[in-house]
Amino acid sequence: MSPGLEKNDIARFLLCSSILEERVYKAYDSLAERVTNTQISTLLHSIAVDSKKHSLLLKVLSESIEKVNQTEIDCSELMGDAWNKLEKLARTEVYSVPEKSDLFGLIKDMSAFESYLGEEYFSATQLILIELSLKESSLEHNQIKTIIDWIIEDEERHVKIIQAISTIVSKGYV
Repeated sequence: MSPGLEKNDIARFLLCSSILEERVYKAYDSLAERVTNTQISTLLHSIAVDSKKHSLLLKVLSESIEKVNQTEIDCSELMGDAWNKLEKLARTEVYSVPEKSDLFGLIKDMSAFESYLGEEYFSATQLILIELSLKESSLEHNQIKTIIDWIIEDEERHVKIIQAISTIVSKGYV
């Protein structure tokens, strides 16, 4: 995202973020269904539920700024690295059947991805708020900031949950 954004650009970015979080939700939910350890499955489901919530909140934020047509957006181009990282993670690891020996690598990738998402949302929030200060939205700027801050806090918690999963795996409880 670059300076001088229009309302439509911001709305499209938030809608693509919503779509990204929906895919993250599906990936975690799918993985949670396939792991055999109940604790790990429950922790993965908790991240999935948060990601679904993020998807819904980001869609509301997008619509509060401007209604955009999802079919007219190239989210891969708009989101760049975040989109590509998720696509790679989903293709190569998250949808495969996790073997115990593969869990360490998967956990490392998931943790890095969650950290990356949190940083991306934080950076984007600053730019969005600056741009929106000059434009109209059906939500107040502080409301938009609060919602995005909640999402960032959740992403930080997701990293800690994944670290807990790593501890379970490293102790051999898989």
